[in-house]
This record gives sequence, C-alpha cells and structure tokens, in this order.
Amino acid sequence: MKVSKSLSSLHKLLKEKEATDQNLNTADILEATGWKIATFKTYWNKGQLADFISEVTDGVFEASNCQDISEIEFAKLLSQSKHRRGLGHNCKSKLAKALLSKSKDNMLLALELYNRPSLENRMDAFVMCFCTAWEQFLKAVLIERDGEESIFRKAGKKGLKETISLRDCLEKAYPNKSNVRKNIEQIAYLRDQAVHLLMPEIQGIMSRVFQSGVLNYTSKFEEFTEVSFLNSSHAGMISLVGEFKSPPASIMKSTYGDIASEIIELASSVQQDVEKSDDIEFAIPLNVKLVFATDAEDGSTIAIARADEGIEGLKKALVIEKPVDRSKSHPLLQKDAINEVNSRLHERFDIKKLRKHLVKSCANSDKPIINRNCFDAVLTKNKWKQSDNKFHYKNKNPEIHYYSDDLVEEFIKKVMDKETYLVKTKQWHNGRK
Repeated sequence: MKVSKSLSSLHKLLKEKEATDQNLNTADILEATGWKIATFKTYWNKGQLADFISEVTDGVFEASNCQDISEIEFAKLLSQSKHRRGLGHNCKSKLAKALLSKSKDNMLLALELYNRPSLENRMDAFVMCFCTAWEQFLKAVLIERDGEESIFRKAGKKGLKETISLRDCLEKAYPNKSNVRKNIEQIAYLRDQAVHLLMPEIQGIMSRVFQSGVLNYTSKFEEFTEVSFLNSSHAGMISLVGEFKSPPASIMKSTYGDIASEIIELASSVQQDVEKSDDIEFAIPLNVKLVFATDAEDGSTIAIARADEGIEGLKKALVIEKPVDRSKSHPLLQKDAINEVNSRLHERFDIKKLRKHLVKSCANSDKPIINRNCFDAVLTKNKWKQSDNKFHYKNKNPEIHYYSDDLVEEFIKKVMDKETYLVKTKQWHNGRK
C-alpha cells in the first residue's frame, strides 16, 4: 500500500511528540500534512483521529498509540473511505479512552465465556467480566463528566491512589430507582457474596437478569461512545436466555448437600424480584422471546425487535400477536362486507329503528340498507382504509381490499350508536368529492 505524503508526515509528527511527551496544536498538524483546516476538521469530527490524538484544551492535542504502529497501519486506520470512527473519539481524557476499550473487551469476554457450552463455570466467569466491564465504562463516563479525580479515592497508607468501587460509580451515575442500577447491583451481589451459589440449576432465572444487563450495557455504551458495541453480524452473541429447568429439591439436596436450600432460596428471591419489577431493564420478562424477524407484505412475519434497537426496541416489543393468514383474519371483499353488515343489522334491529339510522332503501324490498356509498363514507371518515390494520388489508398486486369481521361489528356499532351519524358522515364524504 502506498502511503500519502500527508499521512506519512502526520505519523512521523505524532510519533515524535509522543516520544518526547510534548503537546501539539492544529497549526503543527496543518504544517506537517499540508491539509486545509477543513480537511483536518473532517478527520477530527468523524472521530478518525481519536485513537492517536486527544484534545487537552481547545486546539491543543496530546499524541498517543503511535510508537508501535507502522506507517501503513496508521494510514489504513485513517482512510476516510472506510468511514471509521475511533472508540472514544468524543472523549478528552486518554484514561477515559483506555477504560472504554478495556470495558468493551471485558464485556465481549463475558459474552464469549457465557456462550461457550463446554464451560461449566460460565456463570462465574460472566459475572466477573460483566461487573468489571460496567465499572470501567462508568468510570470513563464519570471522568468525562466530572474529571479524572472523580474516580479516585484519597491516597491510602501505602501512598497509592485507589479508584472507587463499582457501587460508588453506580451511586454517582444512576438514581436509586433506576432499574439499570438495580440490575448491575444484583449481578455485583452474586460476584461478591453469592458466587458459591451460581450453580447450573439457577441459570433459567439468572440468564434473564444477565440478558437485560448486556442489553443495558449495549444501549448505554453506544449512546455514550456513538460507536456500535458489536458488529450487526455478531448480534447473536448478545442472546443469553435459554431454557433451563431446575431439578426437584430432593435431587438438589443430594447433589449439593446443605447448600442446596440456599441455592433454591436465591433462585426464588431473584424470581420474586423479576416479577415485582416487571421491567426489561432489570430482567427479561418471562413472556418475551428474543426473536429477530422481518415485516412481510403477506403478514406471515412481524418485526418484534431489531439488533440496532437494543433495550429500547425490546421495550416496544413486550406484547406481540401471532401473525395469522389473511384469508382467516380479513376474509371479506367489499361486497361481502356490505352484505354481512346488512344481514346483521336486520337480525338485530327492527325496521322502525333501522329507518331512523340508515338513509338508503333497497329498490326491490324497500328495506333500509347500507349501500356502497354508505360503506365508503364510514371507512373514509375513520381512516380504516389508509393502512393495513385489524379492519382492513390491502393486497398490492393485484390491488384488492379485504375486510375483517371486526370491521363489520365496528361499522354496525358506529352507525347504530347515533341516529344522525350516517347521514352526517355521508354529507361530509360526498361534500369532499
């Protein structure tokens, strides 16, 4: 690969400044590269320089990560054609950038370990890496918000600066009522006080708590960094929920001895918390399945969640209806729907009442009826025909409109509730023409 003179000079400049621990400014970069200020701003605003320079103050930068990278690799990473945005591009602190990178690695490790079927102690490994990932992420957030000193305690007896704990980070980052915080605290409790109870038999309930924790992390990570946590092709790694059945208490007792009662008590306690909370930010509700589907014109599938929607997408997907065949859900053509409306009207109401509500009569029998114009007027007034819904379905090629039994019932209800409804609706509809 041939490296441009501007990128070669920039690499050399940054390497020298990093080696001598000197800052540089915008003018230094423009002089070395020959760029116009607009070119530099393009690289900077897109986050493509985030791995190599950090802004100390306005227009003053600090170089990093240049000593062990070749000129060619440097040029590849800065290639604008890849539209690459470096992790931490919007962070001023080098420490915050480093923590974000470590946090992402630890959450990926947590996922990899949990999704390894042969690993019997995968829950133990998951809670350790999960808590570490959240702690590092929250410290990066706090540094950018409150400065680097906000994550350090006062120097101890040994003179070493210690950082605050995960619980301290949560105290600063989230209110007490936050279910995101509650989820992390639950998993942190397992890590600190109950790791001996993380047996395979409780995976059924714990995986739901773990799943919400990962989705929360993904959402907050992408919100803060403006960079995707996982490539969409690897989104399946986020799915941790599985079907696990707990064996009877007698078998648990023979397997684990006296500790079995504590394991069962932990599972019951978490189960109660899940039911009480009933919030996807704390644990995946029992009626939710992580399914990726797509909308189809024939109604055969529906989209309940998308990989890029994370926790917000799932919040919207708590209640779904199983898709059904159009021929069953919307079996009536317009002519059939009108006939059905008239049939049910005459079955349920006497002629005298119908004459007060309906405005047209049959030419042959003189009975009050709903005709096509009446039907169109009510559909237009209620906007039922503007989209596919429980009343109406449109086949696009060829264009055919179908109607449901729900429409027949709703139509009758609208027309018979008020004597003047149909006449006013028809006047409005026909006046529009």
